Amino acid sequence: MKVCIVYESKYGNGKKCAEYLQSIIKAKGYDVDSFSIREIKPNLLPEADFYIFSSPTHIGSIPWKMRRFLKKIKPKSEAKYALMTTCISLDTKVIQKMEEILNKKGMIKISEIKIKVKGMKGPLEEKYKEKLDAFVEEIFI
Repeated sequence: MKVCIVYESKYGNGKKCAEYLQSIIKAKGYDVDSFSIREIKPNLLPEADFYIFSSPTHIGSIPWKMRRFLKKIKPKSEAKYALMTTCISLDTKVIQKMEEILNKKGMIKISEIKIKVKGMKGPLEEKYKEKLDAFVEEIFI
């Protein structure tokens, strides 16, 4: 199975989570690539069996760069995906807004996770790795 992780990370929290996800998914034997939206253009997003999109929360919403990226991608219809956000407040609407964009493209959501950060620049909550381990187990049973 081919997995593609795409993330936005202003202060490095999302990147840290994406790198950890990549390592544990790879350890399960899957082919996985990880890209910052600053490194790849939406039209060059590789075809994959499963996508994980990760975005921080910016003033309670999706940062405009991630919103624009998601609106421009052209995945195959019915591609499966999961969503992740790093946020100060767990009542953020980022997951819901990302889901709305991707569902309009015919993609199918499998799971979601919110990783709490202790301040605008972090650090991540203490047990973020355990939460990501459980997230991967839920996705790749």
